[in-house]
Amino acid sequence: MAGRIRPERAVQGLAALAALIVLWNALSYPSGAGYDAASHREYADFLIQHHRLPHRGETPEYYSPPLYYWLAGAVTWIGRQAGLGDPHKLGQLLNVPAVVAVVLLVAALARLLWPERRWLPVLAAGFVALSPVLTRTASMFNPEPIDLFVSMSCLVLAARMFVRRDLRLRSALVLGLALGCGEMVRQFSLWTLAVVVLAFLGAIVARTANRRALAVALAVTIAACAVVALPWYVYRAQHYGNAVFDRPHSSKPLWDRRPARFYVDPGLPDLFTRPYRPHLVNLALPETYADLWGDWYGVFEWSNATQSKPSSARNAWLVLQNVVGIVPTLLAVLGWLFLLGRSLRRRDAPLLLVALLPLAGIAGYLYFTVSYPTPDGDVLKPTYMLTTLGAWGLCFAWLASTLAARRPRLVYGMLAALAVVDLPFVIYKGGVGFF
Repeated sequence: MAGRIRPERAVQGLAALAALIVLWNALSYPSGAGYDAASHREYADFLIQHHRLPHRGETPEYYSPPLYYWLAGAVTWIGRQAGLGDPHKLGQLLNVPAVVAVVLLVAALARLLWPERRWLPVLAAGFVALSPVLTRTASMFNPEPIDLFVSMSCLVLAARMFVRRDLRLRSALVLGLALGCGEMVRQFSLWTLAVVVLAFLGAIVARTANRRALAVALAVTIAACAVVALPWYVYRAQHYGNAVFDRPHSSKPLWDRRPARFYVDPGLPDLFTRPYRPHLVNLALPETYADLWGDWYGVFEWSNATQSKPSSARNAWLVLQNVVGIVPTLLAVLGWLFLLGRSLRRRDAPLLLVALLPLAGIAGYLYFTVSYPTPDGDVLKPTYMLTTLGAWGLCFAWLASTLAARRPRLVYGMLAALAVVDLPFVIYKGGVGFF
């Protein structure tokens, strides 16, 4: 394989495949469907029509940062001026270049961190390009794919500074501005900011020769990020008390807001027999997994809005999706645990960027879902951790390439087979009447 196809060409092919999938999905998927699509469209339209931030009660997403909504609202306005029948479709199409860029950025980060492993970038790019949660979300009028793009850009910028020892003020300024833009796209970029800061601190501790330069670069990065994002969070704190979210608070102590089964119940056998709502509701791991690889909410492979449950054939399809997800999930989780231990022992700053992001994402996801419990499980959406997808892909690729060093035909053959089986799951079939 290595003699016939170059890794760089394979990455480009995966990026092109992702572009085709997301383009088809975005064109065929209804702009008003999907996760909170009506609220996202309303916020974007409000900004363009009223030229100000919405207040509480004017749109459900009023507490979200406005950068994505300005951009999506602007292209929607262009669509209206051009007389498009569905101008919001242009907002969905924003996800096409975002996903392509994410695939290329993941591969670029892999090459920075492991230049000796030529096929590792291909594995990481494939994991991301064929991720059902990404291709599904990218079909929607939704800010999460743009947030993932900005997050991956920040990781690549930070890794270049560490690997190439490029601690110039210009590089730190660009990184800080990118981090600030992430904060203005979605609150979940806070995890990326925290990881970048922790990686810098780890480098300061480990690299005694250039501590001063690292400290200055970190200060410039934080200052630039604050210039972009701090006014928004100050505005939120002044007007609504909570600078990040503004959802109704529970009066119970944090650890009493969820029962023990929320954390530990594996949801068996429903996870592999009936992986759709309302089964598995408010079970953290199985509900998240079922929507990560399948379609628990019923917005892509089946329609919860028109059906009480999927047909028997569609349910079998959802079960198969969850089964296919077992191997890549195990490889990603085990790879993450190995890399986390290695990066902490060595205080390896570039590796910390990858290893700490899934940890930060899980911690933030749990805090959010525990802090704001809902009876229908609506807060348990894996899209809220989408900024960590690139890091999970790199963890998966690292372990897969390690195993492939001993049994290349077996490992690569198995992964190629899984990719072929996974391909139908990432394509929206409603556009041709199969929904």
